[in-house]
Formats: sequence, C-alpha cells, structure tokens
Amino acid sequence: MAVCNFPQTSPPIGQTSTSCLRKFTIHFRRPDTLKEKSNYSYRGEYGFDWLRDEYIYPIEKVDVDFKSNRDFVYLNKAVPLCRNPDDLREEYKRDIKNSITPYGIDYYPAWLSIFACNVTGNAGSTMHQDGINLTLQLDEIDEIIDDGTEIIFEPSKPCLKITPNKISISHFLKTPKKTRILDSDTGTPTINYYQLDSTINIKCFGDTLKEHEEVRVFAKLGTTEVEVGKLMVYQNDNIGKAKIVVVNVITEYDEKGNKIYPQAHKSFEYLYKYQSFNQAMIRTEVILGEELDLVKLSNVESNDDVRNFLNDIKNKTFMEDRYDAFTITERLCALYENYGKNRPEGGLVNEDGHFYTYLLFTTLSPLNGGLYGLASGKEKNWKFSSKLEYGNILSIFAKGLNDDHTLVHEAAHTFSLSHIFTDKYNKYVFHHGYTENYMDYAFFPTFNNSFEKKFNYINNKNQQVLSKKDNRYRGKMYSFYKWQWDLMREDRSIEKK
Repeated sequence: MAVCNFPQTSPPIGQTSTSCLRKFTIHFRRPDTLKEKSNYSYRGEYGFDWLRDEYIYPIEKVDVDFKSNRDFVYLNKAVPLCRNPDDLREEYKRDIKNSITPYGIDYYPAWLSIFACNVTGNAGSTMHQDGINLTLQLDEIDEIIDDGTEIIFEPSKPCLKITPNKISISHFLKTPKKTRILDSDTGTPTINYYQLDSTINIKCFGDTLKEHEEVRVFAKLGTTEVEVGKLMVYQNDNIGKAKIVVVNVITEYDEKGNKIYPQAHKSFEYLYKYQSFNQAMIRTEVILGEELDLVKLSNVESNDDVRNFLNDIKNKTFMEDRYDAFTITERLCALYENYGKNRPEGGLVNEDGHFYTYLLFTTLSPLNGGLYGLASGKEKNWKFSSKLEYGNILSIFAKGLNDDHTLVHEAAHTFSLSHIFTDKYNKYVFHHGYTENYMDYAFFPTFNNSFEKKFNYINNKNQQVLSKKDNRYRGKMYSFYKWQWDLMREDRSIEKK
C-alpha cells in the first residue's frame, strides 16, 4: 500500500502521480569487490558491519551444533548462525543516532568506519581520501515503479561528503529484481529487492567526527517525504594506537652455525595497518629489529630456564601434547621478561602500565603443525561471572607465519577479543566456522568423514568422530564487527589521546 497525501485525484493517463509514495526501505551494503581498489575483493580496508540475515534467520544449514571438543551433536538443519539472535538484534540498535522504524518495521543501520582526510593532527589520514564506494539495497514492501521517486541522502555533519546526494528510483529498476528467502526450510517469508553496486561514495573530509554520526535516507515523491534508511558512521576523532614489538625467536642454528630465522609474512605490517585494526580506528606502529637468541642465551651457565625450554621443544612428546603445547607462549613470555631487549618498564609483559604488544615469530611446529599461533590469557573469576583476560603477547608458529588470518586473529586476542563461537566469554555466540569474521575459524566441524581433513576433536569415549570442511569464507575472512571495534578500543594496551 502506497503512502499518499490526501485528498488526491488520479493523474492523467501517461503522467506519474506526485502524491503516492511506494513503500520500501534502503540499506547500505559492502560491495563484493571494491571499485576504488580496481575491483579486488574486500580485505578489511575499512570498517563495515551490518546485521546479516543469516545471523538472525534460519537460512544457512549447520551440520554440527559444536560447543566444545566434548560437547557437540549432529544438527544438519538451517538455523540462525547466531545462537542468541534476539540479543544480537538489540546490539544493532545500540549507539544509533535517531532510531527509525519505517512503516513500523525494525530497522538496523549498517556501520561504516573510515579515517578523516584533509585534517591535521593524529586523527588525519590519507587512507580513505578517495572515499568508500558502497552498494545500495532497496527492499520492497510495495512493488516499486518508475514514478519519479527520489532517494535523498542527508549527512548529519558537513564533513561527511556523499556523492551523489540523491538518486532516482529508476536506477534500481534498471537492475534485476532479486529475492531473499529468510527460512530455507519453509521457503518463506521472502523479500524482493534491488541492488545498485558501488553506487554511493562516502568520505570524511576537512574535519573529524566527535561522536557517531549518520547519513539519513529519505524517499521523496512530490510533497511526500519518508525516512526509509540510515547509515551510521563511526566516531573518528580519537584514534587508538597499538605498538607491536616484533621479536624473532631463534631456537636453532643450521649445520654451518648460522641462525635459523622465522620466515615471516613479508607484508604483515601492511596487514595490521590497512586490513584489520584500522576498522576499529586503531593505528598500528610496528617496531622491528629485535631477536631473542635462545641458543646463544643457553650457553650462559646460569640460564637454566632457557636450556629447559630448548630441551622441551626438542621432545616430540612435549610438542605433540595439547596441554604442553599450549604453554609455549607463556614460557616464551617468561623468557622474554628475563632477556628481552624491549621489555616494558617494570619488566612484566602481561601487566598494566604500558602500551606494548609483543609479537613473537618462531620456527616451532606444535601439534605436528596443527597449532598456527597462540596468544596468552588467563581466566579471572568473580562471584557471579568469569572473564578471560588476554595478555599482551602472542606467538606465531611455523604454519602461521604467512597466514593473514592467523596473524590478525592472534593479535586480536591480545586486544580483548575471544572466538565468536565461545559462549563462556561472549555476549553474542555464533556457530563455529560459518562467518567471515577474523575471530571465527576457517573451517566448520562435520560428521561427514569423506572429507580428507581430519578434525582433532574427540567424543567422551575418546573416539575421533568429526571431520572438518572449509568455511566458505576461507581466504576472505577480513571483518570485525562493530561491537568488536568497541571492545578493542577499550583494551588496556591501546593508547588513546
């Protein structure tokens, strides 16, 4: 049913009504490929988050309801990927400037996070000076027609530049109409929609955002105007700073007496600065040039701790034992606190009072190469709750040295983020291995044992019964959620002015 200004008369044949406005909503979406990056796939170049349909509706099939290595059951049905979808809905209503319910429908704005350009001081950056191109999605309530309706974009601050600032509904009608099914088992309900890929360019130019701001979207036909959408833009005047100290850990020499260095990711610094923590308005400073030569240190008579560690990592039983392997980062941390060059003042890595995060590159292969990296952390218990408090150090092992996901995933642990499938420490819990989030895993568990990649989890009878299959986003897992931006910015190791 259209929205009309009454009274009205029908227009002459061949002319468009100027008073009846068809019902629809407008949503901002991230393009699959980035026009500003020569149509490469998105790799975390800016922060963009939205409430995905599959998180709150039973759209995607989940094979195993997996909660832990001893708590999993066969599921094989379509379910919301978030285990507590109602809570997640409430999260996407938080921090919104001027909430809207167009035509009585709950509306969840997308979030964009970009640096301001052409400004002086710490907050300025050229990273997004060309703007970000976003896709527009029109969800039909009424069937839309080419009636002259205009869609108008109104930013809440002059420094938010929108190009173009309005668009005709006729542009949507030149694209194919698509249909989304919100329950894959029943086939209903459905939403008909149109998409204009990479149509809107947004930049923050000439000033910063002192709080979260918005771009309001109005549909206008004649004198009728209805707010039908919104984009939230994240505050960008106070940029966090992460100082990451890179340490090459030497645990062996070759037969000629040369140090064997970890062969680290050649562009990991770019990954941290431009493809991950920038989403949370965090600028990363990488401090290079340090090595921790444990072989040399082991020759000092008093360094029993070093010799004990080197003996343990040569022990196959130690390296293949899950419990022992998970102590490696803690033990390296203790060694660094004793012998590291860039130790924090006071010497304790995992305590408050400094803004350093220590990234240890190693050639070790715990669990036969099955462990790619590991951040330190410990559980803190209160009377009614518990929290996992991560430390300020992470180890990257041989298999993870050149893996984008591992390098960011483990560093994000040190910035207070847990796995999104862990229900003990998260407000919002997702099924294991189905999202593009950095804090998910790149595989999901399955009972289908035809897959070659075996899963190392066992049931209560110590029988290996699960296999694993690649997450469909494997190799494309470059996203953080808005609520994760918030958590990282509050981490004790992030310095803010």
